[in-house]
Amino acid sequence: MKELIRRIEQTAAETNFSGVVSLFRENSLAFSKAYGYRDIKNRLPNTTDTIFGIASGTKIFTALGVGALIDQGLLFLDTTVGELDAAYEGFIDPNATILQLLTHTSGIFDYYDEEIEDDFDHFSVEIPWCELETPSDYLPLFKGQEMKFSPGERHSYSNGGYVFLGILIEKLTGRLYRDFIREHVLVPAGMHRSDFYAFNDLPENTANGYLEDRKTTNIYQLPLRGGGDGGMYTTTDDLRAFWESLFSHQILSKELTDTYLATHSSVNDRVGYGCGIYKRLDGSLYSIVGGDAGVGFTSRYVVSEGLTFNILSNITDGNLDIGAVFMDYLDG
Repeated sequence: MKELIRRIEQTAAETNFSGVVSLFRENSLAFSKAYGYRDIKNRLPNTTDTIFGIASGTKIFTALGVGALIDQGLLFLDTTVGELDAAYEGFIDPNATILQLLTHTSGIFDYYDEEIEDDFDHFSVEIPWCELETPSDYLPLFKGQEMKFSPGERHSYSNGGYVFLGILIEKLTGRLYRDFIREHVLVPAGMHRSDFYAFNDLPENTANGYLEDRKTTNIYQLPLRGGGDGGMYTTTDDLRAFWESLFSHQILSKELTDTYLATHSSVNDRVGYGCGIYKRLDGSLYSIVGGDAGVGFTSRYVVSEGLTFNILSNITDGNLDIGAVFMDYLDG
């Protein structure tokens, strides 16, 4: 562990890292340190309790929201889209199931297709970002579009699929996605400082997100408020609580948790995908990750050691170098 911490510190210095890196073993803090600034122009430093955006790290929380509906008996993994609303057609096959949406195998149209787009800092859509505040606001982006492939044909990472899951949560509950996730996922997980904060109403000690130039913030590159596929904010302490709550079945039932953590599709010969979560095929490591304009995020859980490793960065791709150090340590 001492060698890992030394290499983290060295890499942070060499790369001018901005954010927080933490290691927890079970409930004990082994290492936590903040680097850089949450507000560069005003030289306000990041602290270990600063709130950061986590981009696509949000997907697991959407998946768990869907899981809450399943545990309530309002939905099933084999429920098809057509059973929920016959009007959802064209952009998705009506025979696509909830499980296929959760595992990126549904073939749904993707408004932000990362097999095509790779420039986080300059991506835009037809609706102004300031008008996107909840998943249902995205629905016009789907209408009239064609699905990518038939359900079950292959694994294709899908932002659109997770926005659509957020839309379904709102349809089935009659509530805003963020309110449902807060009540049924974040509160049971003990994530008391996490939420879907709006860009124009961020709480105290929240990090601005910066593009790779470290001068320009990301307020014109992302939706006003996150929902479905990304945009949640959290802290490193809340992430520790998340992993503990997930594996102790405080969020979902044990049976459904086990299903979520199973391998449903393979990304490569070592990594698979469960429901909203990456995993080593041997079940030794689980991960949630996110990258977007002004965001670099990784949180990993090593099962045998009860070890949580968090990187929250307010720079585009700011998590990558230190993340590589951890994986080298783990595999070494």
